Amino acid sequence: MRNLWLAAGLVLGFTAAAQQNQPPLSAEQIIEKSIEASGGRARMARLTSTYASGMLEFTGPGLHGKMEVYAKAPNKQLVIMTLEGVGELRQAFDGQAGWVQHPSGDIQEVSGAALDDMRRSAVFGAALKWRELYPRAELIGEENVGDRKAYAIRLTPASGRPVTRYIDAQTFFLVREAGTRETPQGALEMTVDFADYRDVGGIQMPFYIRETMPNVEIVVKITTIKNDTPIDDAVFARPAAKK
Repeated sequence: MRNLWLAAGLVLGFTAAAQQNQPPLSAEQIIEKSIEASGGRARMARLTSTYASGMLEFTGPGLHGKMEVYAKAPNKQLVIMTLEGVGELRQAFDGQAGWVQHPSGDIQEVSGAALDDMRRSAVFGAALKWRELYPRAELIGEENVGDRKAYAIRLTPASGRPVTRYIDAQTFFLVREAGTRETPQGALEMTVDFADYRDVGGIQMPFYIRETMPNVEIVVKITTIKNDTPIDDAVFARPAAKK
């Protein structure tokens, strides 16, 4: 029996030493492993559109409502937020221009750095196109996100501010993104957490999203995700201004 324990100890010691001697993963390898864990390049590249809906809450002011997201290849996106007692806010990129329609009905053109951010956000299948969107990727360390260890990767676009993405060291799912986001209202420090991943047609997608900004936190609980649903381009078109 004692010999068995000694043999087991030697095996465990050898395994631990082998793991310690393994070369560390590069930022590129981690990102590619994340793509593979999420469903793989081939399957993800076949997607042409995504529709998602769910409930959202602004935890600071206590506002509640619902959210819908329409996304279509190659680069169209519409986000609709309907808040109780406030009204409907629409934000879209139609492939060339970005606009925001406020609950009052007023329409605001998006330009400058905010438009660049919106353009990147609207790229369909952006996870697969990270090299062209972010020419520089650096592994800057490992951090805990909740009770999970995650790789922290800083991604720098050709123009604009870098973002840091945190990829779970075991599942390789994206669990957090942090950085300064340019918005029509100005630059905002923002941290976005992703959780409750579920299989949607062979692709892993988060059903819980929490956005944390100065003085406000938005929690989104997705209830429906549909891939490859036909979406008319007219959905993304700028509405006519109210007279």
